[in-house]
Amino acid sequence: MNKHTCLSGSPLRRAPFFAIVPVGALTLAAVLLAGCGSGGKDQAGQGNVTHSTPPAQQQAPPAQTPPAARPSSERTTVLAGVAFTPPADWQDLGASNMRAAQYRLAPIGGDSAAGEVNVFYFGPASGGGVDANLDRWINQMVMPDGSAPAAAAKRTSFTADGMAGHVVTLEGTYKSGGPMMGGTPTLLEGYRLVGVVLEGPEGSLFFKLTGPVATAKAMEAQLMVAMQGARKAS
Repeated sequence: MNKHTCLSGSPLRRAPFFAIVPVGALTLAAVLLAGCGSGGKDQAGQGNVTHSTPPAQQQAPPAQTPPAARPSSERTTVLAGVAFTPPADWQDLGASNMRAAQYRLAPIGGDSAAGEVNVFYFGPASGGGVDANLDRWINQMVMPDGSAPAAAAKRTSFTADGMAGHVVTLEGTYKSGGPMMGGTPTLLEGYRLVGVVLEGPEGSLFFKLTGPVATAKAMEAQLMVAMQGARKAS
């Protein structure tokens, strides 16, 4: 009786149920819970992970394409509603008296003088017209054989941005200066003359190129590129 009473009154009898769970079972349960907890944490963490792209794989901003080579806009000239760009190797002499612009190219090919392009503008309805100016330029040349310069002159035409262009070229002895310049003309042998009339929106522009043949031909090629690339400024 006393033994039974001792057992019924022992602390083990009054302890909660989980207190009598074997220590080994508790250890196993703790291990399993720890494993489940760790796995849950990893899964939950994966939902919030931000996957950063390695620097080498990050998309770089698009590279800026370098501007294509083109004539310098700072040299673009606008006259009578026409914009044109003189070549970079032309010396810009500015305007003077009747000349709205003046350009010069240093001698090349053994020439002893520079080539020149003089630009004239006489207003919307002035200048004497296309043919009158072409004829006047032709008559400023003397043919070595004494023939009429008009027979040796070559005339061509072009269009730039809807503007008509007229060209005359010939070689011979150039009468520089003369009555229009207030003096007696100076005869310059072995010269080439190129005259261009460009009918702009505000009236015609007149480009007159003169110089020794080699230099004048080089300048002529550049002049025609500038003329054919001319655009209306408005």
